[in-house]
Amino acid sequence: MLEKTLRQFDPFQAMSPVELSAVARHAQTLHLPARRWLLRQGRRLKGSYYLAQGWVRMFSPERDISHQSPAARQPIYPGCEAICTRSPVRLLHVDTAAIAFLLATAQAGAGPPPEPWQRRFLRSPLLQRLDAGIWQQLVSALEERRFDAGEFLVREGRPAHDFFVLKEGRAAVRRRGETLAELIPGDFFGEDALIMDARRNATVAALQPGAVLRLPKDRFAALLVDNLVRFVPSGGAGVCIDLGADWPLARLREALGELDPKRRYHVVGGELPERALAAFILTQKGLDAWPVETGAK
Repeated sequence: MLEKTLRQFDPFQAMSPVELSAVARHAQTLHLPARRWLLRQGRRLKGSYYLAQGWVRMFSPERDISHQSPAARQPIYPGCEAICTRSPVRLLHVDTAAIAFLLATAQAGAGPPPEPWQRRFLRSPLLQRLDAGIWQQLVSALEERRFDAGEFLVREGRPAHDFFVLKEGRAAVRRRGETLAELIPGDFFGEDALIMDARRNATVAALQPGAVLRLPKDRFAALLVDNLVRFVPSGGAGVCIDLGADWPLARLREALGELDPKRRYHVVGGELPERALAAFILTQKGLDAWPVETGAK
């Protein structure tokens, strides 16, 4: 029964029966009466919520959506700050943290266990914000390339064309000769230059033979940026991160430990690409972050 309901929504329409059955095992139907808060401002929910029947009012942005609206073919959450029911509703909740089904083979329960890179990559806070259908497209779009020890995977100052996930081996991130970090299977890199439409700001060099998975720039934008970085018209309720004042983009990663993971953050200041990258970085660390369209407080 849940499989039939899932088919109503865009992220699940292209899935095979085996994949859809796996998603259904991590989904449940919820019923709420009219004038009941599903989500109050300042709070967060786990997973994704789809409107199968009824009307809801969404806030920031404020709009009414019925189950017959084209917008209801996508999740009603995440993507807004608050949701209140206008009529009795039936909702479908999908547990986006339970992503092991994406790693299954065509025969459910068959095949080898997940590889280390798959467990680390797909369980990252960034990927848990994506719907199951987008996960499936992302994993399918990754292209493998092997490399030797000492090979440069990206070079500082060069044009950026791809997003990368390390599948095997180890690599070092270096800037102006200084090692900034070491990467292990499941870590990803290359997103900064793609979002900023700029040249590479660091070099990634292989420390041992291995393999990398690449995602071309256009697919990265369609599958990750467009689904994770959604501009909001104004700051609304939440904590303001001003890139032009106390939180310059160059310092943001080093200062993540100062932020409360239970709060909602709105990124203002700087240019549009800078706000998009800042929100992407914050989301990558499991924070609820949204760039503001105008850049004003």
